[in-house]
Amino acid sequence: MEHVQDPAPGAVPPSPTAFQPWLPWLAAGVVIGALLPQAMADAAVAQLGWQVLPATLGWAVGVPLAALAIALVWWRERFAWLARVVAFLAAWQVGAGLGASTPQPTPVAVTRLLACRGEVIDVHRQGRGQAFSLSADRVVMPAGFTPPQRLYVRAPTLPGVRCGDVVAVRGVWMRDARGAALQAQELEMLRPREASPRGWAWAALARVADHRALAEAYLLGQGDPPEKAQFRSSGLLHVLAVSGMHLVIAAAFAAWLLRLAGVGWWPRQLALAALICGYTWLTDASPATMRALVMGLAVLLMGLLARAPHRLAAISLAALALIAWDPGNAADIGFQLSLVAVLGIVTLGLDVVALRERWLPLRPWPLDRPPWRWLLFTVRGACDGLAIGVAATLATAPVLAWHFGTANPWSPFTTLFAGPPSTLALWLGLPCLVLGGWFPNGPWEGLYRALEWCLDALVAVVDQGAALPGATLHPGAPSLTTLLLWPLLFLPLRDGRDLALRGAMAGVLLLAW
Repeated sequence: MEHVQDPAPGAVPPSPTAFQPWLPWLAAGVVIGALLPQAMADAAVAQLGWQVLPATLGWAVGVPLAALAIALVWWRERFAWLARVVAFLAAWQVGAGLGASTPQPTPVAVTRLLACRGEVIDVHRQGRGQAFSLSADRVVMPAGFTPPQRLYVRAPTLPGVRCGDVVAVRGVWMRDARGAALQAQELEMLRPREASPRGWAWAALARVADHRALAEAYLLGQGDPPEKAQFRSSGLLHVLAVSGMHLVIAAAFAAWLLRLAGVGWWPRQLALAALICGYTWLTDASPATMRALVMGLAVLLMGLLARAPHRLAAISLAALALIAWDPGNAADIGFQLSLVAVLGIVTLGLDVVALRERWLPLRPWPLDRPPWRWLLFTVRGACDGLAIGVAATLATAPVLAWHFGTANPWSPFTTLFAGPPSTLALWLGLPCLVLGGWFPNGPWEGLYRALEWCLDALVAVVDQGAALPGATLHPGAPSLTTLLLWPLLFLPLRDGRDLALRGAMAGVLLLAW
């Protein structure tokens, strides 16, 4: 989002006031409490003498602890750190209560008949047949069955489906060596995607020739394009997934256009809020875009309320809101990856960028020629992009290794080269969606051709990245000591000494992996 102190002509934003860093402590406690299962939490904190209480008592303990934290701050400012620790423990209890009270999917140890309906959110090819992931909104039978959020459906002999279709499926719910899945016997098309409220967007992308599946996945977050394996091998799968990056790029482009049009500061903030809400709806409110939506609205709200936000305030508010909405988000891998990636960027990444500004400003003089200005701008953007990429890679490395046992050491560099074509593809793709969907007979062939060129360039970067030696490593899951010490890498950086110590610490942790 844009900075709150960047007014447009004719409108001056209010002067910001300080924002106290309470939200990060509360968010950390709630997320950890909701993430750790009750038995694991009991075992983990038994050595410290702190017992995580059952869900029925979590609120009873958490609320008094929160009141104690407020009293400590009100009594003496010197107890602020103690109050934050108490608030963290209170939030931990509340998060544990939320996590323990979350309804769990019905176990699938036995085979049973199942009939449900929902929207197709991913299509997977299996040889000559197909399988797809279904977001089930209603279970017809059996009564009382609680399905997972995503049903994996195997339908090798049934008619093909597409992302966005609403279908009714009847089959056998069973578990085998490949996991739990619904073996479909009957499939009924209830509503094709062209008849949905977002049908105009699907129709607009039908004019993309060579990379239609990639465009659908990149712009709408729907589908499983053929290039997905290459994106994963090159460490660029985060570029393919619709996430906060998409909202930031779209909002930056819209903010530039609104400023160019002379729109005032207040209307510009409201227009950006409407834009990110609309794009979230267009992507069918996927979990990744919902996380980005909450963070974006938090930044805009703090600007409208004249608050100078703590750098962790937006991500903390997003984490609190999403855990309160669905405590099961804490165990979602996508939630964990996006959370730690943003934390790495706004801490280590921005600190390194600030040090670069101090040591190597790379700012042109007023009389510098345009080629030299463009060169400085390019070098500055490359350095900052590389710093942010390294920070995000370091932040997500333990989570990726813990869940998948893999790492992509070239990811910061491939992300740097994939940035220009992916950004241009989004800036061109969104007008293609709107103009091609609302005015299908318009002269938009030039836009579509430029979009295809950008997608071609992105695929070329992905192919080159996947072919690099050591593009995908298999280090295995990190040790518990590494997981506990890894957050120390993201403490504030003040000078070059801190940077050198942080690099040495990263090397030691990698050796002790």
